[in-house]
Amino acid sequence: MKLTKAILRFITTSAVALAFVSSASAESVVSKREISAKLQSLVPFVVIDVTEHQTGLYEIVTDKGVFYSTKDGEYLVSGSIHEFKTGLPNLTEMKKQQVAKTMIDTLRPTLVTYKAPQEKYEILAFFDTSCGFCRKMHSEISRYSAMGITVHYALFPRNGLQSPSANELANVACSSNPQMALNTVMQGGAIQSATCDSPVSKHFDLGQWLGVAGTPMLFKMNGAHLREGYAPAPVILNDLQSSN
Repeated sequence: MKLTKAILRFITTSAVALAFVSSASAESVVSKREISAKLQSLVPFVVIDVTEHQTGLYEIVTDKGVFYSTKDGEYLVSGSIHEFKTGLPNLTEMKKQQVAKTMIDTLRPTLVTYKAPQEKYEILAFFDTSCGFCRKMHSEISRYSAMGITVHYALFPRNGLQSPSANELANVACSSNPQMALNTVMQGGAIQSATCDSPVSKHFDLGQWLGVAGTPMLFKMNGAHLREGYAPAPVILNDLQSSN
């Protein structure tokens, strides 16, 4: 039977990790603080947390992803770790989703939200005003609302934080009424410049953490990926119903 690339990556990563654990067992154990300091001295990552992982490795959560280190601090593992059982549960993706949920909960007040009166579901949509398919999605916002789907927009300039749409998104976020401002932009209108502690860079960081490469991209509020790209509102409703 031909193995898929994903399973091959799993086998390779797991074998390397287990070899590192074995080699580290006879060495001195360094502290979590030392692991954090060492990684940040070598790469421009911000370490959020270092914990002991069930594999015997250290699990390192950074602003760029999840990594693993042997206890002696000699080896760094980059890749997914799976449980060796039916379905090969991806422990790394579970951790990333857990961190994403915390980030989403923290940023929730800064999202541009269109709340359904009879809310049944909530979705997080990474959104850019320069994106044609985002415009198409937004044209159906009343349908989402009627179906009981609350839409939270994360403002994600797909061409980077220095792009023209990043400024436009910041003006939306800093408007006294972000929903109305976004409606105006999506209808081809202009809005006034506004300044505030714009959340756009934080939304962008969240998108990078979740692997957003284009817009729109939809997630559930727990960080689980829902759909990439545009689909009609009824299709999104079906996705939500089938994923429960």
